Amino acid sequence: MQRASAPQPGSRRRLILIAAAVILLLLVLARLGVFGGGSKPLSAAHLRCMASQSVTPFGSNVLYYDDMTLYCLSANGGERWSYTLGNNASFSCSDSMIAAWTGTQLHLIDRNGHSTYNENLSDVIQFARVGSKYVAVVLGGDISPSLVIKDMQGTSVDNETNAYRDMILLDLGFFSDGDYLWTTAMDVYGSVPDTSLNTFRVNLSGSYGISLGQNLVYAVVYAGQKLNIISTRQLRQYNNQGKLESTEPVLVYGWQLIDSRVAGNDAMLLFTPSRQADEYGRISQLRLLYGKTDKRYSLPSPCVGAALYGNRIYAFSQDMIYRANISDRRFTPISLPGELNSSPVTGYLGMLSNGTALLACENDVYAVALP
Repeated sequence: MQRASAPQPGSRRRLILIAAAVILLLLVLARLGVFGGGSKPLSAAHLRCMASQSVTPFGSNVLYYDDMTLYCLSANGGERWSYTLGNNASFSCSDSMIAAWTGTQLHLIDRNGHSTYNENLSDVIQFARVGSKYVAVVLGGDISPSLVIKDMQGTSVDNETNAYRDMILLDLGFFSDGDYLWTTAMDVYGSVPDTSLNTFRVNLSGSYGISLGQNLVYAVVYAGQKLNIISTRQLRQYNNQGKLESTEPVLVYGWQLIDSRVAGNDAMLLFTPSRQADEYGRISQLRLLYGKTDKRYSLPSPCVGAALYGNRIYAFSQDMIYRANISDRRFTPISLPGELNSSPVTGYLGMLSNGTALLACENDVYAVALP
């Protein structure tokens, strides 16, 4: 019988190189999620609230309102506290404080469910916004409202009664450690719609106001001592005094901001095409603006929502979670927890500060800790 010849040294070396290349390729494909991707199995907590009950992230907890009572749940679904508001109430919150209102009555509620203020104000409350030090309350009718600023115990520290005459106050927020306030308002009696931005320091006289033109401003994100002003047409940056920082606005016409976070001195802004959603409201493309980065992403399948957490983008389809680092070219698919396998995801409701996503399956709500 003829004995098979032993592999030559050169052939052996080629086999080793080929095997190493195959192993490397398999590792890369696994990292990209080609094999169903994944990380460790996820688990989900089924919360007792319904998606229609104003479900809102509150730090690492969850708020919801059942048309009578405001409840605070932990991420695993346990009740932390409840607070009775009555019918037709609304609320707004930071990560640690809540402003709730109905008619003329204002409630300020801390993270433990204790009221620090509960009184009737001089006029009907339109809406309120909470900062780290103060609460801003908009009073009166839609046109020519007044603005009252209170500390967390309800003491009035500032007010604006004439700044918004013949205007609609669109939105407001605190910035720069909560000491400054920005507002956006629209002139309703001009020959053309005109949106204006005002900034001022709380409890100090003097404000800075500028015209932003006809395009509707719908979001303001503060990062690195700059206000990122986002309208239906463009992104512009202003400083604390309302002065334009750059003469080159970024065109965002056709894109809608869906999430933002601050990373260092820059704002991370996540957009989706404003007219792309299909008949079920699902999206298939994303755009990220971050410093000098302007990057587009295609989602592996239509998704009901997307969000930023850490330096990653997460998107949620009816049966998968997609994850990508900012520098990645494609998403890693991660299977949903077993608790959701029989219930397609129909909506994304928000992100808790600990990286737990609130997902809706029709009217059911699940808290899913992201990998």
